[in-house]
Amino acid sequence: MSKFSADIERFKAKGHAGKELWTNPAVWAIGCYRLGNWLNVTRPFVLIRLPLKLFFFIANKFCEVFMEMCIDPGATIGEGLYMGHIGGIHINPEVVVGRNCDITHRVTIGTSAMGRQGAPIIGDDVYIGTGATLVGRIKIGNGAKIAANTLVIVNVPDGATVMGVPGRIIMRAPKAVRSQAATAAEEVRAK
Repeated sequence: MSKFSADIERFKAKGHAGKELWTNPAVWAIGCYRLGNWLNVTRPFVLIRLPLKLFFFIANKFCEVFMEMCIDPGATIGEGLYMGHIGGIHINPEVVVGRNCDITHRVTIGTSAMGRQGAPIIGDDVYIGTGATLVGRIKIGNGAKIAANTLVIVNVPDGATVMGVPGRIIMRAPKAVRSQAATAAEEVRAK
C-alpha cells in the first residue's frame, strides 16, 4: 500500500487536498486498482482474500460502468500514478507503467489488434495526453511526452515528444539530458 501513499502524495503535490482529494473519482479508481493488484500479487490468507475479492469485484465494476475506468489489476503500475481526469482510461493486464506517470482521460494502453503480440512498457515520468492510444510491444522512454490524440505504435526514446497519427517524434531531449538518463539507467541495471 506504499504505492497508493505515493499516488496520494502526487495528487497533493498537484494541488488536491482535503475533501477534494478523497472525493476525487480518479483516487478511488487508483485505490481500486491497487487493492486488486495487491490481491493478485500477495495472495493473502483465504479468509482475508475472499471478502476482499468480493469487495474488489464490486468496486471494479463500479469503476468500469460509472467512471469508464478499466485498469486491470494484472497491470504493473509504479508508484506516483496521477490521473487528472476520469473517463475512458483502459489499461491492459500486460502493460508495465513506470513511476510518477501522468495519464489523462480517454487513454488506451494495450495490445494491438493487428496480430502483434505484447503490450507497452512505459518508463518513469511519462506524460500521456488526452485521447492517446499506445498499442503493441513498444517501449516508451523515461520522461517522454505523448501529445493528445496520438497513436503510438513504435518505440519512443527518453525525453522525446510524440505527436500525430501515427505518432512521430517532434522534439527530442537535449543530449545532456539523454546522457544523464542513460547513466541513471546503467546505475539501476548495475544494482
